Amino acid sequence: MKLIDVDRDTERTFLHCLHDEVPDDPRVIRLRRQWFDAHRDKGLRAKVLVLDTGEVVGLCQYMPIEDTHIVGEGLLAILCIWVHGYDHHIGNRQGNGYGRYILESIEKDASESGAAGVVAWGMDFPYWNPVSFYEHMGYSRVDKAGMAVLVWKPFVEAASAPRFLRQARRPASDSEKVSLMVFVNGWCLGACSQCVTAREAVEGLDGIVDYSEVDTSDPDVLLSWGISDGLYVEGEPHRPYEPPCTSDVLRQDLLEVAERKGAGSENAAAEGETL
Repeated sequence: MKLIDVDRDTERTFLHCLHDEVPDDPRVIRLRRQWFDAHRDKGLRAKVLVLDTGEVVGLCQYMPIEDTHIVGEGLLAILCIWVHGYDHHIGNRQGNGYGRYILESIEKDASESGAAGVVAWGMDFPYWNPVSFYEHMGYSRVDKAGMAVLVWKPFVEAASAPRFLRQARRPASDSEKVSLMVFVNGWCLGACSQCVTAREAVEGLDGIVDYSEVDTSDPDVLLSWGISDGLYVEGEPHRPYEPPCTSDVLRQDLLEVAERKGAGSENAAAEGETL
């Protein structure tokens, strides 16, 4: 097996996060590709793990921390490592040491490129991107935000510890309508998909929902908000730490908030009857 740079033959698989069986949604891929193309010249390393059989079973993307949503200096930040973990398509390939192989390859690249260390993030639960994987590989906790944990492995004593970007502003919620703000950076396919889900959910709800999007791929915008990705309803994260919701679920949630708030009550009642 080998970890190789994403090329023309593997780009679609990478942008789809290994979900080759899923039909293209040009709206989602457009958001993903915009970020991908914009960061190729900013030190982005986008790689896929290819077995001797030719199967692509894993991927990773990492880059200098200064161009990410994590605060730090002189470190390489891992945005994601993913080994195909579902029974469909090529099957579950986790538990075969592929994640370890990818991480060790990243560390080797970081060391050879002169980085002061490697930073990664994970969740403080076992069922998706568990931080325990990195801890098992010798990483130490350095910051936490909710269930998200930041870990690192410094290579030199002089390395400065990184930290999560902190929310600087609260999304607006003072409209008579229900406020839905979508923050999208582009580095994560799931977040890009949720942006499109939100657009679908608010179709026909102009009289009820005050909808807006914030492009946090702009570093100045990212810093001004301190939020990389997410859906915010009435200024609060929508269903944090849950699997991505469908447009129907989000729409119903918005209608329920509108009913409680009395936002466009006649419209909200009419929309609710159509569900």
